[in-house]
Amino acid sequence: MQTDQTLEPTSTLSEQSDPLQAIIERYIARLDELKHQVHELNQSLVAIMDNDEMLQQAEQQSKDASKALKERKTSLTTSAEFRELRAKKVEMQDEVKEIEEALNTHLLNYYQQTGVKTVDLSDGAQRSFKITAKVSSKKEE
Repeated sequence: MQTDQTLEPTSTLSEQSDPLQAIIERYIARLDELKHQVHELNQSLVAIMDNDEMLQQAEQQSKDASKALKERKTSLTTSAEFRELRAKKVEMQDEVKEIEEALNTHLLNYYQQTGVKTVDLSDGAQRSFKITAKVSSKKEE
């Protein structure tokens, strides 16, 4: 007794693949059709956006506002007050760096002398510190 799912041994490869071929072709045709429809819908969506006058006005207002913002920032950054404050900030950052380097050296000396990683301040407060080591890149000779 033979079921519909079994193939007769005498059937050829082309006879076996005909139903599969038909299924594949149907899926390919449907896929092509759907892709074409999606493309058309996408074009319609783009056209809706492109043809909307309120959207176009809003985009133009956004561009104008962005341009005005950029011009105002440029105007502020070139002002004497801004440049003066920026220079003062840079000076202070340099001073902070110098003080931190000097303090690191003194704290390392303090640790080497006392073996303690805390410092008692004259106001009664206590500050702790960490000791770190950094490895530099290899110098070429």
